[in-house]
Order: sequence, then C-alpha cells, then structure tokens
Amino acid sequence: MTLFDSSVIIDASDKNSPWHGWAVEQIKYFGSGEGAGVNAVVLAEVSVGVEKAETVGGILQSWGMELLPLPVSAAAPAAKAFARHLVLREKAHPAISRVPQPDFLIGAHAEAENMKLVTRDPKRIKTYFPKVKLIVPGF
Repeated sequence: MTLFDSSVIIDASDKNSPWHGWAVEQIKYFGSGEGAGVNAVVLAEVSVGVEKAETVGGILQSWGMELLPLPVSAAAPAAKAFARHLVLREKAHPAISRVPQPDFLIGAHAEAENMKLVTRDPKRIKTYFPKVKLIVPGF
C-alpha cells in the first residue's frame, strides 16, 4: 500500500495544477499495483471547502483509492516528531500551536505501516520521518 498526501489529491482534482498529470499518473500507477490510499487526515484536508464533504471519500474510492484507518501506532511517532519540531521552531515562533499538524500524522502513519508516501511537499517528512520512502515529482 502507498499512502497519498493531500497535495497530490488536490493536484489530481485540479486540471489547472502544473502537477495534475503527474498526480493522476501516480494514483493510476499505485492504484493498479500495490494499492493507493488516503487516511482520515488527508480525507479531511481535501474535503475542506467541498460543498458535500461527505461525498469526497466515495470520489476517491472511484479513483481506485482505499480509505485507510489512522493506526494508533502512528500516535507516538507523530508526537515525538512534533516535539522535535517545537524545539526547533519555538525560538522563532513562541506562539506556535502545541497540537501536531496534519503532516506529522501523515508521516507517522507512513512510517508506522512501512508505506511509501506520495507527496509534493517532502520537506517535513524528510526531516522528521527519514525512514519513509518518498515519491515526489521531478521539480
């Protein structure tokens, strides 16, 4: 199974995105092979602003994607990675939120289940989850 980040789903949905073709190609490739999936965090992110947000999961499934549960085993790695992030960022941004951001939950999910992650925004994942194999466009 390969996990997809919200950036790729958004690109696949937007025919005007410069990464649209690449995103659609990744979904088709992994969907027809080892499997393509999104978790609840990604589903929530891509549903923001959609009039009928409850339909987004069905649309993604029609693309051949699986809706994956976020495993409990991802909680501790997400918390530890976010704690490291806070230490690095606190001096510059003392008012930063103490709640883990979505990227930390997505990266931790990929790490906990030993999945590849397809993303257009690899910086945080590379920094805090270096074991996760990333699939990124050739910028």
